[in-house]
Amino acid sequence: MGDKTVKIDLGAVQETLVIPLWARAQETVKKNPIVYDPYAKDIIDRIDYDFSKIEAGQGDHQKIWALRAYNFDVIVRNLLSRYEDTVIVNIGAGLDTSYQRVNNGKLLWINLDLPDVVALRQKLIPDSEREITIAKSVFDFTWIDDITQQTLDRPIMFLAGGVLCYFEEPEVEQLFRKLAELFPSAHVVFDAMSSLTVRKSNKEVLKKSGIDSAAILKWHLNRASDLRKWIGSIKIIDDYSILSGLPDKHSLRWFEVLGLKIAGMFRLYNIVHVQF
Repeated sequence: MGDKTVKIDLGAVQETLVIPLWARAQETVKKNPIVYDPYAKDIIDRIDYDFSKIEAGQGDHQKIWALRAYNFDVIVRNLLSRYEDTVIVNIGAGLDTSYQRVNNGKLLWINLDLPDVVALRQKLIPDSEREITIAKSVFDFTWIDDITQQTLDRPIMFLAGGVLCYFEEPEVEQLFRKLAELFPSAHVVFDAMSSLTVRKSNKEVLKKSGIDSAAILKWHLNRASDLRKWIGSIKIIDDYSILSGLPDKHSLRWFEVLGLKIAGMFRLYNIVHVQF
């Protein structure tokens, strides 16, 4: 166990970053983890934070956040198998440790998040030679100028895990249009909740977790094809239930797998992979 020396002092939305971090750490100690993330466990051991409220509200959802990390890793690794020097831009990076899990020795990883989150991140996960962090809002588009030289003539993939749902639809549309304009052929991978899931989550999960009501979910997407109302030429590479993306080996029991498959049929929470 670590010294618990780092305190969490963030805004309401930013504080939600502890949820996926906790979920990956919890998964890592299982016999056949969906995602193995010792980095997350190490960070948890160094944070002074009361995780009991997260456990109370997220216990049944822990495996879902682990599934999200696993599915994102699979997609990133598949792209890296074709383009080793890909630039990954992780929007709303929080305390994500994807770089540490998928690093192939050639990619460039750029984290993007608000200044208070970045200050915390640098204490726990300092930048390295090929992982850099920019302390700006994703809607402060000057960050695009910051990465122009690094992304020149290189494949690029944007990741947005657990972040777009906190914005209003016009904001998400603005972001997609900007990325499509400035990064033609770039890939974008994100998670998307249905309208039903957003309503249910706001009513139950956040309240049980003790998370501030300012962190309510807003944007939903029922089908990836709905994005064509913003960008008619967008390519839908993948659009599937996050509950169907299980690794061959995992810690779930047969009835849990069956439950996930049944829930997946309703497309409540999905992984979307598109290309401009």
